[in-house]
Amino acid sequence: MLKGLLYLSILLICSLTTINGRCHKKKQIVSISSGTSFGKCIGYCRRSINITSNPYQLLAIKEPNYPQPSYPNVEQQNSYSSQQWNQLVSLVDLKQFRLLNETIGCPDCADGGAEWIQIDWPDINKKVTFEYGQSIENFEQFINQLKQLREQYANNL
Repeated sequence: MLKGLLYLSILLICSLTTINGRCHKKKQIVSISSGTSFGKCIGYCRRSINITSNPYQLLAIKEPNYPQPSYPNVEQQNSYSSQQWNQLVSLVDLKQFRLLNETIGCPDCADGGAEWIQIDWPDINKKVTFEYGQSIENFEQFINQLKQLREQYANNL
C-alpha cells in the first residue's frame, strides 16, 4: 500500500502523461504550436505560431495556401521567456489533451475555417484540429491564450 502511494505521489509531482505508452513530463515539451487556416482563400490564409522551450522563443508565420507572388511567406522570431512558457504549459492538462480526437467537429467545412494545436515532445507529437472560432471543453483557457498570442504576433506581421 505504501509503495503504491509513493509511486502515485511521484507521478503527480512529476506531472507525467503517457502518449503511445511513453511517459512525458511537462518539462520535456519541445514546442507548442497553434494556427488557423481557410481552404478557399486567396492571400494570407494561414497564420500560426510556434513556441519553443529550448531556446525560449516564438516564431510567428503567415502564408498563403499555395504559392502566390503577391503573398510571400512572412516569418518573425520573437523572444519568449521561461516564465511565459511555464504559464502557457500550466494551462493544459496533457493527459486530457492526448485523449482528444485528432479532429473535432467539422473544421473548414463550407470554408468556415479551422484551428489547430500541436504539442511536440522529443519523440512524438499530438495535433488536434477543430472548427475556427470554437473551443474545446476543458481547454478554453489554453486555447484563448494561444489565440491571443496568434493575434498579437501572427496577425500583425
